[in-house]
Amino acid sequence: MSLAFLKSLFFYNDLERHLVHEVEEPPLITKHCSMKKFRVGDKQLNLRVFNLPHYRENKFPALPIVLFIHGMGGSLSQFYHLMDHMSHYAELVAVDLPGHGKSEFQPSDWASYKTERLLDVLETVLSSTCSEDREVVIIGHSMGCVLAAKLANRLGIRCIGMVAITPVAELDEKTQKLQRLLPYMPGFVFDILRALDRWGGTESKSVSRMVAKEASEEVRLKQLRWNLQVRTPVWMRTAAGLTPATKEEWAVLNTPVYLIGAEEDHATPPGPNMDVIHKWLTSPCTSENSLTLVRGAGHAVMVEKPELVCGLINDFITENVDVKLSLGWQLSYLAARDDKWSLKNEDKWRATQCVSSKVGVAPFRAMKTLREHDKEHNPVILEEQYPDITDVIDISRETPPYEPSSFKRITYHKFPTVSKLPPTKDEVKKYSELVDSILEKRKEQGIENPVVATHCHYGFNRTGFFLCSYMIERLGVSTKDAIAAFAEARPPGIKHPHFIDELYVRHTQ
Repeated sequence: MSLAFLKSLFFYNDLERHLVHEVEEPPLITKHCSMKKFRVGDKQLNLRVFNLPHYRENKFPALPIVLFIHGMGGSLSQFYHLMDHMSHYAELVAVDLPGHGKSEFQPSDWASYKTERLLDVLETVLSSTCSEDREVVIIGHSMGCVLAAKLANRLGIRCIGMVAITPVAELDEKTQKLQRLLPYMPGFVFDILRALDRWGGTESKSVSRMVAKEASEEVRLKQLRWNLQVRTPVWMRTAAGLTPATKEEWAVLNTPVYLIGAEEDHATPPGPNMDVIHKWLTSPCTSENSLTLVRGAGHAVMVEKPELVCGLINDFITENVDVKLSLGWQLSYLAARDDKWSLKNEDKWRATQCVSSKVGVAPFRAMKTLREHDKEHNPVILEEQYPDITDVIDISRETPPYEPSSFKRITYHKFPTVSKLPPTKDEVKKYSELVDSILEKRKEQGIENPVVATHCHYGFNRTGFFLCSYMIERLGVSTKDAIAAFAEARPPGIKHPHFIDELYVRHTQ
């Protein structure tokens, strides 16, 4: 047995020290977190709480609050990607449970880490953040799904939706035996077992158990850091006190529930966990959209496949929980009160690039809408400056602020779509068929390398979505590369995160 190995049992190596002491959390987390004191029963707790209000909440009808619940040994920072995504349309709250993340390990008695006591903590934090009649959407991960299910039952009709990511159903006999042994196991023995499990760094069993085989080094480093942050006595107490939600507790949930599992999850495999819970659920939980298995991901699926998970959850909430909790609905709501050609919006239009460079390998240019009498961007100037453009597809819903008959060479096509919302699958199909017919016609006319220009109002979100969809479905470009190609041709690319996430949802299944 080497000296280095023996040393690793009791001391961090350079990489581990760097991950624990020098790597910082994302600014969104640090900015909106604070340490707060709570009294739960007869215990005084000092917990790290994340609370990010919706920056435009006063402009909308009452919106639900979204509560995140991490798993055993986890922390609220593991929800960073979801928080970043949902911060655009919801108020968010999360807490590092006692002894987890950056919350203090206090109290230290074993009873305080039983599942029911942790539920008391969550209720206390939630009540300190919002009114007792406010609706709540709960998102849990791993053990957090147990707490989410039990809390949803406590909240009753206040809980209007729940998402369970890599959930836990029942504990196997081996785990139950470990639970009984934990109160009698010396902490230093468990520390040694953890060090052995961590041997190999990012390729260790402790990391590989939580991520997919093909997970990137960046994801593996994050997982190793989270593993290192786990306090042994906290993990032992939480594990010993874990009481999974029963079949009856899942069955009586009277709220839409969405289960997300991961194909390579070795911590809570989908078969004996997600699939079992799905069978337990009763209406209105069970629907064709209530379960998704993500391929190429492990237990840390929300970190490994962030765009996909964000998109899936966004779709579930919009379709099954509350349409007001979607960026698309909120933008449409605000747009209905706004004038596209107000002074502010006209200035924004003028500051926008007129026409993009060609988009990757596709026969496309993206542009903002033309204006008939504008001195820089009108039909006549477009034909003069871009002789390669043969056709313009106008995907705006409104009558264009220019006269299509002003085109002498370019052919105009009207393809109306709704702003602020990702185009539907049927709209994408028909758009692609329109492009195919245009290219075929130009080929028959003997025109080499024809270019199709597409515009909505500014030419970023809907336009980018259609162009990327065509590149993915017709040209075989990967989702990531298509999005990058559009961003390179028309900086900064697709702006709305729910458009990007929807592209991943449609093309990563």
